[in-house]
Parts: sequence; C-alpha cells; structure tokens
Amino acid sequence: MREICKNYLAMFFPEFTITQKILKNIGFIEYYRAIVDNTVILQNWEAQLRKEAKIDFIRSVLLAEKINIPDETIKRTIDNIEQNKSGEIVNLDKTYDMLEEISRSKELDEMDIKYMHKSISQNLLPKTRQGVYRSTKVSGKTEPESILADIVELFDWFNSLDAKENHPVVAASILKARLEEIMPFENFNSATIDTTVHLALKISGYTFKDYVVITGYYQKTQRELERGLASISHESPDYTEWIEYFSEGMALQVSSTQEKVKTLAKDTKIAKASGRYKLTERQEKIIEFIQNYGMLQNKDFQRLFPNISEDSVLRDLKVLIERDIIEKAGSTKSSRYELK
Repeated sequence: MREICKNYLAMFFPEFTITQKILKNIGFIEYYRAIVDNTVILQNWEAQLRKEAKIDFIRSVLLAEKINIPDETIKRTIDNIEQNKSGEIVNLDKTYDMLEEISRSKELDEMDIKYMHKSISQNLLPKTRQGVYRSTKVSGKTEPESILADIVELFDWFNSLDAKENHPVVAASILKARLEEIMPFENFNSATIDTTVHLALKISGYTFKDYVVITGYYQKTQRELERGLASISHESPDYTEWIEYFSEGMALQVSSTQEKVKTLAKDTKIAKASGRYKLTERQEKIIEFIQNYGMLQNKDFQRLFPNISEDSVLRDLKVLIERDIIEKAGSTKSSRYELK
C-alpha cells in the first residue's frame, strides 16, 4: 500500500510504503505496549527502570556526539554525588527531565527544537550560538538560508492531521530522518535531534511509562542506521527502508523492556505477599542506590541524604535488614549494606 502524506499547509510531503515488515514491527510494539501498560510493579522498580532509560539515553546521545563517558559517572552525576560533573551530562539530564512539562502541550514546533538546543549547549557554547541555526554550509545538508523554512515545514507536517493519521512510531521515524537531512545546528545536532524525537514519542505515549528509549539501538546498529538514512535520496525521497529500520528498533527495545517488567511483576507479587512493599520514600531511595552501585556505605549517607541525620538513615537500614531486603557486612564506620 502506497502512502503519500499531502499536507497543503506545508511543502514537506514524506513518501513511503507501509510494508509487511513495518506492520509486523508495529504489531509487536502494540502487543508489548499492552504488557507494559497493564503490568504492575513496585514504585521503586518503576523508578529504577526510568533511571536506566535515562542513563541509556544520555550515554548513547553522548556517544553520538563522540563523547564517551562511563555509565558509573553518568549515574553519579544524575544522583548529584559526582564531584567533577560533566557539563554535557548535566545539561542532558536537565533537558531530559524538562521533556515531561514540554510534552503536555501535545505539539512540537520550531521554538521547541531551538529551546532544547539551547538547554543542551548551555555553558558549552557561546550564548550567541545557543539555539541558533547553522550559518555554514554542509555538503548534502540543507543550505543555511533554508533551514528555518525546512524546520517550520517539517513541524507543520508533524502536527498535521495527515501525520497524525499515521502510527506515532512512523511519524517519529520521519521526524528523525528529516532532521538528520537538515542538520539544523553547528554543534550538538545528534543530541538535539534525538531529544526532539524522544519528545515526539513521549507526546504520543510511546516512551512506555518512560521505560524505553531508542537511542541505544542507534549505537548498536550504526551500519544499518547509516544505510537507512542513505536510502532517502534527495532526488526521490522515500522513507520506507528507514521506517523499517526505526520501527524494528522500537520493537526490539520494547521487547527487552517488557521482559524486565514481567520479571519484576513476579517479584512484586512475592514482595506484596510478604509485606516488603510497605517502604518509605527514604527506604526506597536506599534500595535504589544499592541497585545502582552495588552497596551503600556510611560515607555515602551525607551525599544521599544531605539533610537527614546519620541515626535516621541507620534506623531505615535496620528496618530493611529486619525485613530481609538488605544485609550488613563489616562493622562501625567500615560497614556496607547490600541487597540479599
């Protein structure tokens, strides 16, 4: 079946064929989505899945920008316990968090992508270049004087009825490919584009409770990504092969996540049956910290709970030990606490 979007308010008309492969991928996405949406897990595990998704997003976006930072450093930075914080991580963490508020508008426009670029590049680029479109020519990309028009046309299409009649994953895939063709900025294009696409998926409800990001898939399949983008020729643009690649990536990412959710759901039933789920917010934060770093030591108390006394933290740890959730090793100041 041939699909040609015809939005008479814009000049951007993406052309593509809905193939059996795309339909199959979307079928899997919807099946896994139902599992994720209807499976109950403990709140601290929900928070853990969301944090893992954020870390995956930040790591993979940084890799796309040719910046390689270990997961451990990213974790410690977003937990506010890293002493030498990377400006790139700080900005991406802040930008990722603000997507929740931006997504409430249910629409994307030209100002949003400029705002995100400004947020991502804050203190890393001169203010005169933050949220400002590229002024130099790049071979194979949109001419500088046409960037604004192309961006406006793209978002006109994305917000149009024609785009919304397509599956949200299809629309988001076209948004990603077209932004890659335009390359709007001098720097931080990958970070800005991937954040914009994640926001598009979030607006339509396809970040799956914020457990899923697709950016890690790009890094694992660089050759396929490049081939998919290269399949969209300037003379006769056809997004079919690219949509197949993108939708397959979403299906794989959601498949992995729903397996985690089903496993955690079994643990949730056991925890509820034993009464272990009745934890305070501080106790859940302790468990989350140990999940992230393998253990909690006395020296970590002040950084984890800067306004809470050591005695209060020790009382929470005692409760978790009594409930057989964590165990203590060592003594006095050298103590460490681990999950059982």
